[in-house]
Amino acid sequence: MYVCLCKAVTEKRIRQEILSGACEYDELQVRLEVGLCCGQCKEVTLAILEETLTGHHDENVVTMWQPVKKTKERTSLKAYA
Repeated sequence: MYVCLCKAVTEKRIRQEILSGACEYDELQVRLEVGLCCGQCKEVTLAILEETLTGHHDENVVTMWQPVKKTKERTSLKAYA
């Protein structure tokens, strides 16, 4: 999922930087340039930072629409949370 649309920064990339040693929002701004344009991504970035540092995230949880096969020929979309 894209968190910062201005700089095309994904949630996965933010988590990678945190796991590589960035432990403050300012560090993420320097490394990834998140929050430097419009600032709409700041709250989500802070939440990702806290979740990752405290270990309260599950990398296997899908938070977007995923295709799920109903039949051999047709595919539908199903939301996972």
